Amino acid sequence: MGVPAVELKGITKTFGSIVANSDCSLTVEKGEILSVLGENGSGKTTLMNMLAGIYFPDEGQIFINGKETVIRSPKDAYACGIGMVHQHFKLINILTAAENIILGLPGKERLNLKQVEKEVKELTDRYGFDLNPSQKIYDMSVSQKQTVEIVKVLYRGADILILDEPTAVLTPQETEKLFAVLRNMRAAGKSIIIITHKLNEVLELSD
Repeated sequence: MGVPAVELKGITKTFGSIVANSDCSLTVEKGEILSVLGENGSGKTTLMNMLAGIYFPDEGQIFINGKETVIRSPKDAYACGIGMVHQHFKLINILTAAENIILGLPGKERLNLKQVEKEVKELTDRYGFDLNPSQKIYDMSVSQKQTVEIVKVLYRGADILILDEPTAVLTPQETEKLFAVLRNMRAAGKSIIIITHKLNEVLELSD
């Protein structure tokens, strides 16, 4: 094994008197799918939100590619190649997939949408996503919206992806398609963390 993509060591997070995470450690290798498994309220999302820069740990250390890293914001997380796809999507309905994917990126104020659509199409073809970059969000199924969120993270250069309960909103067929894409991403060397409470999915997909 080389240097792990992610190492959390002794992470603790409290909210007042509630201890969400107590002395948590985990390691994710490059090209690995890791599941964070547990029932609702067990602190899975809180732990991953610290990796994604949404919360800041009270104690503990985060190492990215072997280097100790301080992540204070989602912007810091992106700079480390970390992107999180949340359970509740953050998309603007009246914009297209491509417009949502580049929203907020520096240097994209003056749009060459054709070029962006071409880059998005290359990404979707590479990993086996089914997405039309020029389709409006309000015309999409839940599964397609989720695809936009994942591609948005990849477009920003993420090598470490965190998916929060990604199959909660999907049909069994859509779940199978997502798993095929995630396996393609793993084969390409991405590190993927899935937050879930479905043991059957862990056994089918996770390393």
